[in-house]
Amino acid sequence: MTAVLKVTGLHVTFDTAAGVVHANNGVSLEAHEGESLGIMGESGCGKTVLCLSLLHLQHPGRIVKGSILLDGRDITRLGETEMERLRGRVITLVPQNQATALNPAYTVRQQLEEALKVRRHGGALHRLARNRHGSEQVSDVQEFKRVFEDLGFESGPVFDRLLRSYPHQLSGGMRQRVLIAMALLMRPRLLIADEPTTALDRAIKAQSLATLQRVRGALTLLVISHDVEAISATCDRVAVMYGGRVIESGPCDKVLSHPRHPYSRLLLAAQRRTRGQPLVAAAAETLNLIDFPEGCAFHPVCPEVTPMCATLAPPESKIDGTMVACHLYHEEAG
Repeated sequence: MTAVLKVTGLHVTFDTAAGVVHANNGVSLEAHEGESLGIMGESGCGKTVLCLSLLHLQHPGRIVKGSILLDGRDITRLGETEMERLRGRVITLVPQNQATALNPAYTVRQQLEEALKVRRHGGALHRLARNRHGSEQVSDVQEFKRVFEDLGFESGPVFDRLLRSYPHQLSGGMRQRVLIAMALLMRPRLLIADEPTTALDRAIKAQSLATLQRVRGALTLLVISHDVEAISATCDRVAVMYGGRVIESGPCDKVLSHPRHPYSRLLLAAQRRTRGQPLVAAAAETLNLIDFPEGCAFHPVCPEVTPMCATLAPPESKIDGTMVACHLYHEEAG
């Protein structure tokens, strides 16, 4: 399969008064043509910094090491002008906060038209706004209809009212659908959905997942989430992150049903807890990303720690179609 995205040894740091924060600490992963890849982990594991780095929007963070190949081209070497041509048109982000991602002063139609301007003329939106490119065409509305129909929204009076609506007049699920429609209008190679179910109730969450399921397979999709349900419903493969790196990855059915890494097992157990069961914590304390521990980052709180874990970072071992970075499995892989 062709790798649309290949991240190798990515290190992203933030300079703070307290010291250097190692937000990404050697991330490596691949997303193939038409594949849906989930990035899973707790808050602070580095998954959102990773998705922002793919767009060169990680500032004030710095990419200090590693590569990001998009269709074989290392975008870590590109300048801002070159990235402006890629953002939206080649790689598109659906932000996690649908309540604030849309402009409250513009109707849905106006914001969809802005997406088309970026696709047709390229560059940053603030530059396009200063230049007149002629009035929008009637055919634009037909394109809007086609995209929304693909997302399960029927055309007609309700659709016409949607185009006239402002973001505050829409439900959370409808705003999410508008953001995904804007992304699809760009016809990107890679679509990133960052925490697509955050702050949504059960009914609207189901609508959001159904929308992503319709997108699945039509393009390469990267779903960033801490939610097992969202990952399992929308992704072919999953990569679990801890301490700024991928510690386990593979097909969703294998990783989610039989996790190997001790952290992965605790993370999934915490999410699958049912009423009456005792609370389960994935980690007893938050990892200090400034004073990074030697060896395996999880070893200070790992229930299966060995002496080797405290001194040597575990290599990536391939077992039964999955990858796990843990000393417990190194000999098994060999």
